[in-house]
Amino acid sequence: MSSSHPDRTHQFTHSNTKRRASIVYGSVGKGGLYLPSDFIPTKDNGHNNTFDNEDEEADNNNETQPLLPDSFGNSPSTLLYNKKKIRRKLSVINHELIEEERELLKDNHIPIPETNGSTNAIQDDSVAQEEEDQEDNIIRDTFENAIINKEIQSTTSTIELKNLIKSSIPLVLTFLLQNSLSTVSVFSVGHLGATELAAVSMGAMTANITGYATIQGIATALDTLCPQAFGAKKYKLVGSYLRKCTALISVIMLPIFIIWIFFGYDLICLILPDKETAKLSAVYLKYLTFGMPAYILFECGKRFLQAQGIYHISTYVLLIAAPSNLIMNLLFVKHIGYLGAPIAVAINYWIMFSGLIILTVFYVKPEDTPLGLHPMECWGGFSIKDAFHDWKKLIVLAIPGLIMLEAEFLAFEILTLMASYLGTIALAAQSVGTTMAALTYQVPFAIGIASSTRIANFLGAGLGDAAKITTKVALLFGLFISVFNFLVLFIFQTQIAKAFTNDEKVISAVTNVMWLIALMQISDAMNANSAGCLRGQGQTKIGGIVNLFSYYVVGLPLSVYLSFYSPWKGSLHGLWIGSTVALTIIGSVQSYYALTVDFNKLCNDARKRTNTENHHNHV
Repeated sequence: MSSSHPDRTHQFTHSNTKRRASIVYGSVGKGGLYLPSDFIPTKDNGHNNTFDNEDEEADNNNETQPLLPDSFGNSPSTLLYNKKKIRRKLSVINHELIEEERELLKDNHIPIPETNGSTNAIQDDSVAQEEEDQEDNIIRDTFENAIINKEIQSTTSTIELKNLIKSSIPLVLTFLLQNSLSTVSVFSVGHLGATELAAVSMGAMTANITGYATIQGIATALDTLCPQAFGAKKYKLVGSYLRKCTALISVIMLPIFIIWIFFGYDLICLILPDKETAKLSAVYLKYLTFGMPAYILFECGKRFLQAQGIYHISTYVLLIAAPSNLIMNLLFVKHIGYLGAPIAVAINYWIMFSGLIILTVFYVKPEDTPLGLHPMECWGGFSIKDAFHDWKKLIVLAIPGLIMLEAEFLAFEILTLMASYLGTIALAAQSVGTTMAALTYQVPFAIGIASSTRIANFLGAGLGDAAKITTKVALLFGLFISVFNFLVLFIFQTQIAKAFTNDEKVISAVTNVMWLIALMQISDAMNANSAGCLRGQGQTKIGGIVNLFSYYVVGLPLSVYLSFYSPWKGSLHGLWIGSTVALTIIGSVQSYYALTVDFNKLCNDARKRTNTENHHNHV
């Protein structure tokens, strides 16, 4: 078999640092058997030649940074470059990938040529290794030729399931750790008194509605734009979207931060009659403000990395920040008092952002990424002009994403306020229920994030069939996870209640309603996963509309009626029935649109989006 292919002009002729993921990393923890961007031709029928030429130039510049010695025409110096080190690092990964490629060829009924191996029963290690390498190269070449000849144009459910599982695990941990930052404040302040506990809870709730939901809602636009740009090989465009989104969030949040600092007390007094509690809540908001710029940068930077298939960096950062936040909260609250809680959170937001920058720049190596690119290759440098220019595409996607998150955040905070009118016991039980619901929600939400990135990558690469398969797998996998969450909450409802409180009345109230909270997990998982699919598809507008309708036309009115006016009034069941009905509608409608959409049209939309944007950026 020839060791080089000088006649090939297809997309795989780029340098080995950008060679398809099946040769380098792939689905074994890194983003799939083959990376979607590998299916983009190096030339686009005369369009965007500037970008393509610059990509080729970048390839040439990186030619001295091989990831895996192979037989695809690399120079002798390249083949010898750190060969032993790379072989040790990738031997296990490479073996698993080869087996996956063999399986995919078999599934598509594509024959694999036999090797001319030795028939001797006894072989030395060098001969055996040589024959193994020969077989691997044959499989690689057969697989590559199959793709070139369009015999394989998609992925498989097994590959996508593996990818989602591996991508979701660090994301689940990331979200759990990130959510713990504000939760720890509630626990650390709790022993100071009822007023302080109520104040920090109200402060956190206000921050959720006016701050965190706004930031995360706008940042969801990056879940669509950055992966699509990366999948289309518009690498510098990924950084451009990061700059634009950061600037947009900063502009929108600036007046909110001013309100937090100077008018926080007046804001909270609008919904809270107790003046002392409102005063302390305003203090929490004021000091939290100083950490929020770092939080914005972290949220956007995290999505910048996720779009490139790099999920573990944010997890590493939070593995440091979460314990640091806990220690600081305990120490600061002990020595400073109530003020120590928001100060600790604010400091740790800056630790998170600093850690993300340091690890991204100095820890991540090109060979540790799915495409062999250092993530800063997508940055493109800081440009104020670019950051504040052409927000149209960003806003179009950000507004429905913002509506979607704000609708959900606000709806559940309203339910908590409604529970306060049912009495102290009901409010305590509601707090336990919402805490557990938020905890279990992180799993399907993480799957939604992983699937949105994957789907957007495929669409950016023009692989509609692959995106459709990923959508189906994500929804089914999310349904499986929801059943698991249901069983955990249903079986261990008493143990969960006792972990939060020793009050028998509260425990009884929790166990009385926990079966309904457990049942809601199925609808909530459908919502989280379908929302992730829609973000990846660029259909966030649908999610925004259905969220508004379901929560505020159906869910909340139903909760109010059942809890305060029906024969079952005075019970928490009404609140959770209303939210369950709302989530069922949301999950069903979003899933329908995610599955029935024209994926070819989505590919065209993604290509138009990245191509037109390319005229405004130096990529």
